[in-house]
Amino acid sequence: MNAVARLRIVQVGCILMVLACIWVSRLGHREWQGSLAPRHWIVMAAAIWTAISGFTVQRRIVNRPVNSRRPSKSTPFTRWRAGHIFRLWTAMSVGLWALLLSEYAGPPMMVNVLFVLSLFLLLLWTPGPVPDKAS
Repeated sequence: MNAVARLRIVQVGCILMVLACIWVSRLGHREWQGSLAPRHWIVMAAAIWTAISGFTVQRRIVNRPVNSRRPSKSTPFTRWRAGHIFRLWTAMSVGLWALLLSEYAGPPMMVNVLFVLSLFLLLLWTPGPVPDKAS
């Protein structure tokens, strides 16, 4: 099985996890009280930070300069794979933050927006060209 197929399996697993979070959030019925508490703001900020860091950290991992003075097992292929796994994980984490916001009786509209954002990021993801493993 090639690297792209393995990442696609991870992608499907992340999508299934977000769908399970949506299902769990619908099991309990927590009423929003109409005002945002500090915990709601913290969870929403963490979800937004997670979504943004999926792009920025992946770029840092993939484009990390090779240090010739210090030997490392890091290759362009392993950095490529790690960057994509991190991006998928952060996209799924937005769904986990949405579940937490739901459990904290957060605003239903924001919970739904975070779930949609998570699924959108997971469905939008594409692996790009695979670097040579020998590099």
